[in-house]
Amino acid sequence: MVSRTYVYLLALAAVLVSATGAFFSVTGLVALFSGAGISVAVMAGSLEFSKFVVVGFVYRFWGHIHKPLKAYLIFSIVVLMFITSLGIYGYLSNAYGVASVEVHAHLLAVESLEKENDRIQGQINDLRAFVDQIPKSRLSKKFEFQREYEPRLKELRAASETILKKLDEQRLSFLHLQTKVGPVVYLAKAFGVDVDDVVKWLILVFVSVFDPLAVSLVFSLNLLIRLREKYRGDEYKIGAQSLTTPVDHRYRKAS
Repeated sequence: MVSRTYVYLLALAAVLVSATGAFFSVTGLVALFSGAGISVAVMAGSLEFSKFVVVGFVYRFWGHIHKPLKAYLIFSIVVLMFITSLGIYGYLSNAYGVASVEVHAHLLAVESLEKENDRIQGQINDLRAFVDQIPKSRLSKKFEFQREYEPRLKELRAASETILKKLDEQRLSFLHLQTKVGPVVYLAKAFGVDVDDVVKWLILVFVSVFDPLAVSLVFSLNLLIRLREKYRGDEYKIGAQSLTTPVDHRYRKAS
């Protein structure tokens, strides 16, 4: 027997997955067409709601719908699923983009500081090499150049230390930032691929499951409601025969 509790759980799952997918989709489409955000939100929300109503209608009244209308409704459901998936893809891509922009900004800052420090170290080495090239026979001249360039060397060393401190701060900040995309980084290292490619495939996996699951849950809910309506007072047949011979779920009344 199929209890009401299970029907409620299936209905709750269908509502949660459908509402979450609709939210992601509408938000993603609004971001994609930000020039008319409110209009797009109203349109996308209406289409999302209509899609799930049409899924239930097509299932429950399959035998009563004329073929042209049936074909159009099925086509509409498939297209709307594609639009929903596109919106979800846009939403998740944008969410990753926000985190990845910060990561890339930190990487660029670290790279810039490292180049600046290398440039300063190059100047220090050039000054030292210039002084070292003075022959020992001109020792007084060598000491003179050392005294002359020592303030400049101190200035360059101080600048290098400042940059090294900034580098340490950037790297520490980057470690905290990596916690946002840490699991993705580990996956990328495990499979030896780029982080962006891992994120792309993960998003495609989510998209391939999200809206098809929502539509399937709505279909299953309507099937369960149909069975309870048809076998009212004799619901034990539904559970008793579910693993052997499925009960008849078509529209005609049970004998």
